[in-house]
Amino acid sequence: MEHTKKTILLVEDEIALQEAVKLKLEKMGFEVLVARTGEEALSILEKKRPTLVWLDVLLPGMNGFEFLRKIREKPSFKDLAVIVVSVSAGPEKIKQAFSLNVIDYLIKSDYTIEQLIKRVGDIIKNLP
Repeated sequence: MEHTKKTILLVEDEIALQEAVKLKLEKMGFEVLVARTGEEALSILEKKRPTLVWLDVLLPGMNGFEFLRKIREKPSFKDLAVIVVSVSAGPEKIKQAFSLNVIDYLIKSDYTIEQLIKRVGDIIKNLP
């Protein structure tokens, strides 16, 4: 399964999960940029535009929603594909995420890591 190198910005502060996800996505042929904080993710976005952002909501410092609001203010990132992957599952949070134009909201406890990776892989395949 050959991809033209699509890039995923993985914004996840849980190091073990971050490393496992990065490894699996790279095996699928994606380029993976990693950030542990919203601030780090913003500085990566200044240099490179990924095909998709995998975004955790609970981050140290700036949380995922603050990060989303910041990028949505910039015309160039208004339509950037973002999938929220979080342990945080309240209906208000999910509604808030969709109001900020996310493609999907995946609750970590509902999926195995393989299912999360497959879901993200399926979504990114359909992105330009």
